[in-house]
Amino acid sequence: MFDRVLVAMDLSPATEALVSVLPDLKDFGTKEVNLVHAAKPVKNPVSQSLRRVEDIRARLRTLAARLEETGLTVTVDVPTGSPAAEIVRIANEWDPDILMVGTRSHTKLYEAFVGSVAWELVRRAQRPVLLHRIEASRPDPEAALESRSSGVPNSVVYATDFSEAAERALPWVLQLAALGVSEFIVLHVEDADTAETRTEAQGRLDLLATQLREAGAAKVRAVIRSGVPSEEVLAVGGRDPDSMVVMATQGRGFLPGIVLGSESRQVARRAAAPVLLVPSGKE
Repeated sequence: MFDRVLVAMDLSPATEALVSVLPDLKDFGTKEVNLVHAAKPVKNPVSQSLRRVEDIRARLRTLAARLEETGLTVTVDVPTGSPAAEIVRIANEWDPDILMVGTRSHTKLYEAFVGSVAWELVRRAQRPVLLHRIEASRPDPEAALESRSSGVPNSVVYATDFSEAAERALPWVLQLAALGVSEFIVLHVEDADTAETRTEAQGRLDLLATQLREAGAAKVRAVIRSGVPSEEVLAVGGRDPDSMVVMATQGRGFLPGIVLGSESRQVARRAAAPVLLVPSGKE
């Protein structure tokens, strides 16, 4: 499912926490990992810029060696330039199944990296982007950072507006069922909650539930809600670190707002669950 994973590294203290859970990706069938950090160019002197790139490369190679001990094949790339542009360029060349980014909540680091890099990756990448949560192990400021397992989740929330874009996320959800995830919540948030629209939505959700059961899911719940989309995603499973949220990046109704606007930042900022964002396939 995730045979090849490109991991965007910011080399903050969160890097260690993210690297510690990468071996769990083997549960998804991961065999190859590419650690990528885009270095900021330093014009003068050139030797200083080259030395900095080599220092970063050496640090990534140290992390790579640790991962290789777990059986993963690991490569390292340290391009120079705009982080999002360079990471997307490497992704186009290396051809991973997904891009993975570590995220943190309520910190300036989170806003700086996720705000300027991860969302640009979501906008530009032609591959799914997995946002994986990293948190402090304790509430005090000096607490070490840690991350929950990045292995196969206990449950999956699939948010859909029945658009063509949302359909692009469905194969990933079905693959999760085939991997052994037993519980799924298929969520639709209504703009206008009437008896007619609810009946139509229920029928479409029931069809999706049937597909998931045929793929191996033991338990599927079809949920129709009205309200603030991000709140509903969080309420049905987004706050559970042992769950995973899967959404398309474009579509009718609420999905564009979730992924590209304030609603998306609320989901990513507040969700304890990993969030897998599947692109529409269009720039």
